[in-house]
Amino acid sequence: MKRMLVIAGAFVPVNDTVTLLTYKRLKHLDCEFDVLLLTGKTDTSLEEELKKDPDYKKFHFYPVADYDSTISIAKPWRLPLSLINLNKYKRAALRLAQKNRYDYLYTSSVPGISHSAGLLVKKHFPEIKWFASFSDPIKNSPYKNDPYLAKRNPVYRLMFSVGSELYMGERYENDGILADKLIFICEEERDYIVSQHDDPEGLKEKSLILPLVYEKDWSMYRQMVESERHEHTPRRAVHLGRLYGLRRIDTFIEALRELKQEDPELKNRIIFEQYSEIQKEDVEKIREYGLEDVFRIYPKVNYQKAVEIMKNADILLLFDTIMDGAPVQPYLPSKILEYLLLRKPILGICQDNSPSYRILKRYGHRAAYAPSEIRESVSAIVQDHSVYDYPLDDLDSENHLLDLS
Repeated sequence: MKRMLVIAGAFVPVNDTVTLLTYKRLKHLDCEFDVLLLTGKTDTSLEEELKKDPDYKKFHFYPVADYDSTISIAKPWRLPLSLINLNKYKRAALRLAQKNRYDYLYTSSVPGISHSAGLLVKKHFPEIKWFASFSDPIKNSPYKNDPYLAKRNPVYRLMFSVGSELYMGERYENDGILADKLIFICEEERDYIVSQHDDPEGLKEKSLILPLVYEKDWSMYRQMVESERHEHTPRRAVHLGRLYGLRRIDTFIEALRELKQEDPELKNRIIFEQYSEIQKEDVEKIREYGLEDVFRIYPKVNYQKAVEIMKNADILLLFDTIMDGAPVQPYLPSKILEYLLLRKPILGICQDNSPSYRILKRYGHRAAYAPSEIRESVSAIVQDHSVYDYPLDDLDSENHLLDLS
């Protein structure tokens, strides 16, 4: 059987977008996998899914260090240990490759050091076929030019700079694009990233699109697909996730202000709920406009609680990255997968240069950005009791296998 070395930082049962994405892409392949691991917090519900998954037995783990001690995001006091562990991770990758004969190599840009470790292995063993996966842009990342960052205090800016460089420095992307095959989650992400490098057409030719997918046999997904519909008065529209940086909600707040001016009893028709971090400027604007009764803010919740909130919602709200005037917006929120599986009315606050806009429109959902468009969409979605019964075949991981040829 063919063998693959997987250098992807954390791995399931650590539960985040990239760990799940990596596992779902690889599990169906006819391979044995050696995973060079940065250990993290185990998700017990995901651990139960993996115990029932026969494919998980193909994965063999080689822990190197703790993830939080290796990736020094905004915690510069960890810098010495982080540098030691990052170097240790690269050396461990080379030792594994020297010890075992691998046919394939898979790396991930989260954390970026994975690509650098992959390049080290590739230089010593050029016959290995290398697949490099990209989650978000690193080089010339729009989030690194976040205008809100300039408003932060100098200590925060320093912490952000140090953490960003160790976690997703540009050199990691420069290393990753040297792989034999490049993997992206959507066309917009691919187009943005390859445009930052020489020979974008050549990079595009060796690129693969493997979208966000689900495992139809896992109960964590089945509970969403099979969930019952709920109807509340007022209707509940929920957003789960951080609102920061370029994930702006200014036009949405303005639209709510105008809607409440037209209908002072708006709270009796619809309430919007935000779970997790929200920027101070947005909170102040919500208070200034007197919108606390229609836009309610709650702390971050764990994954299982988030699923329950989504299952009990009437409407799902998606706040997207906003890049005014850009030819392409490369970021795709991972929660769009769960939203689509629930098949409830979705309102995306996004522009037409975004993958979210394209995907939502494809499945018949609403997407808007200008206040007038948002007002119209909110008025329509309050009355939307449709059952979105589109097929889920295109979201099934078995229909998006990594081609190893």
